[in-house]
Amino acid sequence: MKALLFLLVLFLVSVLQASAADTSQVDGTRQVRIAELYSDLESYDVTLYSNQSEENLTLEVSLVRPDRGNEEVIATQTFSTGSFPANTGVMKVGFWNIRNAERGAYTLRARLLDQGKVLSESESDFVYGSNSASRLQVDDLAPNSEGITVVLSPNQASLFDIEYMLVDGHDVLYSTKTEKVALTSVPEPFSVSWGTLLESNKEYTGRVKVKVYSPSRGFIASTENFTARDDAEITDVYQDETGASATVLGRSQVPFEGNLVFSVYELQESSGSGSAVFVESVRERVPVLLNDDDETVEVAWKERLTEGVYRLEIELFGNDGDVIERRETIIESDLSPSNESEVSPGTGNDSSGENGGNSIPGFSVAFGVTGVAMVFALFKKLH
Repeated sequence: MKALLFLLVLFLVSVLQASAADTSQVDGTRQVRIAELYSDLESYDVTLYSNQSEENLTLEVSLVRPDRGNEEVIATQTFSTGSFPANTGVMKVGFWNIRNAERGAYTLRARLLDQGKVLSESESDFVYGSNSASRLQVDDLAPNSEGITVVLSPNQASLFDIEYMLVDGHDVLYSTKTEKVALTSVPEPFSVSWGTLLESNKEYTGRVKVKVYSPSRGFIASTENFTARDDAEITDVYQDETGASATVLGRSQVPFEGNLVFSVYELQESSGSGSAVFVESVRERVPVLLNDDDETVEVAWKERLTEGVYRLEIELFGNDGDVIERRETIIESDLSPSNESEVSPGTGNDSSGENGGNSIPGFSVAFGVTGVAMVFALFKKLH
């Protein structure tokens, strides 16, 4: 009996220990945190990390300024983080709209919450309007539908990293980094193309974040908005009396789905300054293009252009039906109507064949009849 009671107690203890261990494991497996912060008075970014995928956490970000021993909360933004994958640093970006900013110290304070429960919090200090000059400065920033270009100038020889970001709201749609870049004395431009598709007529933000290594690690960030547009250009044209072609080069990460229209007009004077008579027009769809893609579109005229001088007008239409580019050139044809009939395939041969077919058989029959009669007469005379 004692042995049975001992075994029962041992079983209950082991079950309770296993239950406690399981609870600890469940509570301990989720590791979600704010990994990195940056802010100036123009923009901020918060890098989040979790060892498991997350859905719709809440990020609360505040810009705080000390004021005679107290804290003044200048601005607060709260938004959903949406979903983000496990074991990957995910950056969320925001923008301040601070007017009449005062020089001095500021603090970025961030809290990550799940249904009101604080999962992680962090803060970062920075100084606005400091007299200490950075080794680098951003002279210009130009994002567009192709990519982004930043011009940096050095106050001293510098080694740095550049991170380029395409931002939509609080989300970084695309980012890429160039590391260990050097500038010694003169300003230089640095560019990258977007590695993702853009939506036509949508506003995005281009952002660069420069990390300077010395004398101590520091950051410089700059942002600029742009509206994505489809874009392309005609790079090469060929034309003659039989047809024409145009090569189109994509100049945007908005998929280009436009058209080419080839129109031919006959000039009444060889100088090209007289009036023109419309001959024909051909419209062809351009294959879908992205930045740096090119395609050649060819068309053939319904009839070969006879002798004369013609004006060829080529128009490139965009996705919205707007004319992106227009080219004009000349076609000079020396093909006369008589030459055109002479070179018509099969015409001469067919007529000669028909004439030969009509004459040769008649001549052969007559010659054969006469020959038979002569042989018959000669044979009769000999007998």
